[in-house]
Amino acid sequence: MISSSYTIANQVLCCVRDGLVNANRPEIQASYVAAGSIAWDNCCGMLVVAPERIYRSTSFPTEETGPEDCNPGLIVVDVLVLLVRCVPTIDDRGRAPSQSALDDAYRTLLDDAAVVWNSLLCCDYEDWERGAISQVFVGADGGCVGVETRLPLGIEQQRWIR
Repeated sequence: MISSSYTIANQVLCCVRDGLVNANRPEIQASYVAAGSIAWDNCCGMLVVAPERIYRSTSFPTEETGPEDCNPGLIVVDVLVLLVRCVPTIDDRGRAPSQSALDDAYRTLLDDAAVVWNSLLCCDYEDWERGAISQVFVGADGGCVGVETRLPLGIEQQRWIR
């Protein structure tokens, strides 16, 4: 099978979305494969997977080149998985959200992050090699908070779309 950044990103999206559903996590309102900067248009349950960077590696996942005729190496796609959820904000009367509401919102995001992590560990990447997974939490911004999960995936150069 020929692979591309879209095919692997879509496979990751399906794997994470299924993991969230199977773990009975709150509903995802929008999920898609993207490229470039991701707008937080639907922060009350948005899941986006995007290839961030593509490069060649002769020693996965390190970016480096070598003689292509002797060791073609791998094409590496650095994949970003972004999950965004709502957090309570100041209401119309200027009152801050309750400690309980904030705790619930952040607990949801942190539990979601663990499900995303575990889904990526258990995903079947077929012919792709998986590097180390990392997560960073982003926001809160405008009532939205998210978790960005990154992982490098590598495939033999001859299996990359031409």
